[in-house]
Amino acid sequence: MAVATLAAAAASVCILHSTRRQQKVGADETVDLVDCRNGFADAGDDRERSVGNDHRENLGIAEADLPGHVRREIHKERKRMSKMDMISLKTPMYDNVYMLDVDREPMCTISMKKARWYIRKNIAEWSSLKNSTNCTAAKKTDSKIGDEQDAKCIRLLFEHNGSSKDPSRSEEGILSSEALYLRSAKRNVCVACGRGGHIIRHYIVPYSYRSLMPPEYKSHMSHDIVILCPDCHLDCERHSKRRMKRMEDELREKDIMSTGAISRNDPVVDHPYLGHVRSCAIALIKWKDDMPNDRVELYEKVVRDYLISACRNDDERTTLPKGKEMTELTKSQLEKACNVNHRVKNPNYVSGSEIVVRSLKGDARLLGQFIVDWRKHFVDTVNPRHMPTGWRVDNPVVCGSKFVTLDRGIDGPPLRS
Repeated sequence: MAVATLAAAAASVCILHSTRRQQKVGADETVDLVDCRNGFADAGDDRERSVGNDHRENLGIAEADLPGHVRREIHKERKRMSKMDMISLKTPMYDNVYMLDVDREPMCTISMKKARWYIRKNIAEWSSLKNSTNCTAAKKTDSKIGDEQDAKCIRLLFEHNGSSKDPSRSEEGILSSEALYLRSAKRNVCVACGRGGHIIRHYIVPYSYRSLMPPEYKSHMSHDIVILCPDCHLDCERHSKRRMKRMEDELREKDIMSTGAISRNDPVVDHPYLGHVRSCAIALIKWKDDMPNDRVELYEKVVRDYLISACRNDDERTTLPKGKEMTELTKSQLEKACNVNHRVKNPNYVSGSEIVVRSLKGDARLLGQFIVDWRKHFVDTVNPRHMPTGWRVDNPVVCGSKFVTLDRGIDGPPLRS
């Protein structure tokens, strides 16, 4: 009986970790599995924090009666859950405020912060979608958002560039995928497994690459910023880091073969002079009695010259030995020389991100293909089931389009095409 109880306790902990690491095969299946095993459907629910207690109560045993390895796993799980609030977003990523043109036609969704900017500048007013002819069509794009008749909207008070005869529509009046994406409401849930609550902003194209691209590519691009839960985010980051390392290693090898600049691979290098000072100080501390006098004098001179040059004020300078006393260095002075940091920043170092972005040579075609490849990698590794309506791998890679205004920042006017 005791063996069966302990086995059940160990199985409960394994369920916690297998649920966390499992590959999500479907939205409904995943949520049902989490409900069944962990006892919660929403990652932000308070019950998530006491999931270990729920299992122990179901087993009818106290934590103190569990084996040591089981208690350690429960402690790890509790510690992991306590950090969720620190790494997750504090506010929803999408406010889904609709922006309408002067004819009350939906143009796109924006944040509440941007909507208030329009209102504050007196170039828009609060409105609703009730009188919009496209309200029914927009409503069908995502039935899980709720009644869009109650959605917050603003209506522009000026003729916008994309207001007249929308070029995003085909001859049959069907919206393109890009327009559908920008005009549809988006759910604040993990795009991979559909869980809400604790969510993290994830960059499909690694930020270290995007930040080095030309301005038109590194501006806020909503297609390449999605929501993931902490577990899916960690899994995706592991695959992304692996791909980044493979790309950077291949380009470094080519760079070495073409330029022979091996020194550019190390972010820090040994400083010859500081390394020599450190070696002399170590030798004086450990082997001074066994060294010839001329060698001792030479090493002491090296250390003394360094200490004099390292002084930054008169108080430190007065602590150095003078005249005949300069032949003897104190133990504290030698220890100071031993602790000198001889590893300095390599001025010739080129980071892996710089090598990758430089290889694109600022070419629009190469940059576009690079971004699309990362989108494909995201889809292949994460297998997202809850992407926003209209999201596609081949959506535009540059911020801006012919029929919408995208956010650039709250301190300035929106970016126009």
